[in-house]
Amino acid sequence: MRRDSQKDRSELIDELGRLRRESAALAVLLHNAETRYGALIDNASDLILEFDATGRLLFVSPSCYQVGSRPLDEILGKTLEESGILDSLHPDDRGVVAETFREPLVSRRETKNRFRFRFPDGSWHWFEGVSTRFEQVDGSQRVLSICRDVTDSEQARRDQRESESLYRIVTELSRDVIFEINEAGQVIFASASLEDLTGIKPGDILGRTYLELFELVHPDDREREWSVFNRAKGELGERIQYPPYRVQHALNGSWIWFSAIATWYEAADGECRLLEVARDITWEVKREEERFKLAEQMQEAQRLESLGVMAGGITHDFNNLLTPILGESQLALLDLPSDSPIRPRIEQIYQAAKRAAALTRQMLAYSGQTPVAVEPISISRLLEEMGQLLEGTVSGKVALVYDLAEDLPAVTADIAQLSQVVMNLITNAVEAVREGAGRITLRTGVVDAEKLDRARIVGECKTTGSRYVFFEVLDDGCGMDAETQSKIFDPFFTTKFTGRGLGLAAVLGIVRSHGGMIELASELGRGTRFRVLFPAAKQAAVVVATPATPVADWSASGMVLVVDDDKGVRELLDATLRRAGLTVLMASDGREGVELFRRHADEIRAVVLDRTMPDIGGEDAFDEIRRIRPDARIMLLSGYSEERAAWHFIDKGLDAFLHKPFEPAVLLEKIRRIVESDWAPT
Repeated sequence: MRRDSQKDRSELIDELGRLRRESAALAVLLHNAETRYGALIDNASDLILEFDATGRLLFVSPSCYQVGSRPLDEILGKTLEESGILDSLHPDDRGVVAETFREPLVSRRETKNRFRFRFPDGSWHWFEGVSTRFEQVDGSQRVLSICRDVTDSEQARRDQRESESLYRIVTELSRDVIFEINEAGQVIFASASLEDLTGIKPGDILGRTYLELFELVHPDDREREWSVFNRAKGELGERIQYPPYRVQHALNGSWIWFSAIATWYEAADGECRLLEVARDITWEVKREEERFKLAEQMQEAQRLESLGVMAGGITHDFNNLLTPILGESQLALLDLPSDSPIRPRIEQIYQAAKRAAALTRQMLAYSGQTPVAVEPISISRLLEEMGQLLEGTVSGKVALVYDLAEDLPAVTADIAQLSQVVMNLITNAVEAVREGAGRITLRTGVVDAEKLDRARIVGECKTTGSRYVFFEVLDDGCGMDAETQSKIFDPFFTTKFTGRGLGLAAVLGIVRSHGGMIELASELGRGTRFRVLFPAAKQAAVVVATPATPVADWSASGMVLVVDDDKGVRELLDATLRRAGLTVLMASDGREGVELFRRHADEIRAVVLDRTMPDIGGEDAFDEIRRIRPDARIMLLSGYSEERAAWHFIDKGLDAFLHKPFEPAVLLEKIRRIVESDWAPT
């Protein structure tokens, strides 16, 4: 018995020793746990709060004081309401927070909440809290709340939402088309403006590859755009600037011009995506085309103006030289017997002078300075008459074919200038087929303005009516290449021998001055077609009567004053007027002319006055003479066109105009009309 008692005592001592050792170990563990817990609590950035079952605060972590909590003695043992902590919460969040701390006690589950807390500096911070229930050893219930400052992440989420909202608004309101392409090259987004601009619904291209998207681009632009895309494919942040390209509208078939920029970027999920913005620049492209066209028109206008200045100066002096040559040769022919051996030579001089005068008229026609006396004309009849006139110049191997429409509307034109146009075009056609057999066709007709082949119109195609009467001169001769066609209307350009080249330039000037257009079609080795179009006139065509031959044997009496600074012109005027029986006074400048008129005002029946003279010019001399005698009969003489030379005299009652060079018969006819009008000396 005693041995058993000792044994039990020994075992009890051993058990007590084991318990002491375990207790010591537990104490160490508890100490370590408390140390770690204290370190965690002291260094935690989260707010840690402990509540009892009545909602009274039993513990707050040191981090609570960093956000502006009250002193410990003001809050421990008190509820959130009693401690005043709720006053620092946003009014909208106070009820939620109070309920959140009570909920775990009732539902025995973890609860979460988000609330705003105002710091002492007045700023609001967002917190996210988690509250959970736990039971003490003594069975009492407690609630542990851990709250974390999530202001930065909340702001980031808000910024993200605002960014997404802004992106959505921009894509909805923007007139630009916005595409987004994923790393696999598929379209994952297209803005609604795509349908507004191109008629293509965004849903129709979603999922399509970028290569398929390029199929919507104009074939002429596709390869260029694709090469630009490939050069920057997959390079993050690199900006891709596409050259302008065209996309066809899905509904009306029109082509819309776009200018696009794009860049590769990394999405939030790490995927590499392409964002592209395409802007409609159709209006800008058209405006640039119009600007370019306007620049061409200005260049053409400047060229015309330059030629006009040159033509005006040259023709004035040249016509002064031609006047005595043309006039004196005609007077010589009047004096020579028909069988005179020198008559052919004089006739050659006369014809050469007429051709030279025609050349000056071509220069004035190109520059738009030739006077226009318009009347309704039948194009078919004019073409028939001109063709018959020129048939003698056509080789026997060349057939001249007429395809003239009947009952054409008339065109309003100057018969002389229109005849020159027809003559030049037929002459060109003859020369194009002269080397061999061929055919020249003269055709007339009517075409509606909307059916014009605008691509073939020379220069600007600006219609002035709904219907156009046209005539065509077609040949099956040598034809022209594109380069030659672009130059043939330039002044002094020619494919013939040196010294020619104003023909087509003059033709273009005449046609434009009549509000018409020229359509050109030609192919090397297959012939040429010139189509000249004029607006249809409302009036019926007049019958073109052959002008009566001016009176050459008319005679009269009386005195005529001639005022011209060119000696040759004065002598021709003197000889011609004296042949008609008139007495001639001659002055070499305006001042002398005015003085002679002053001395012989009652005797002078007519004044022939040159417009351009040194000292006192024709206009000043005209005014002085009319002041001396208001009813003085004055004929203006000039190498410039009547339109340019006489416009200063429009309201002054000019009696006649005579253009240099002139033929004596024409001079006498105009003088006859003046002196035979009602007039008597005062």
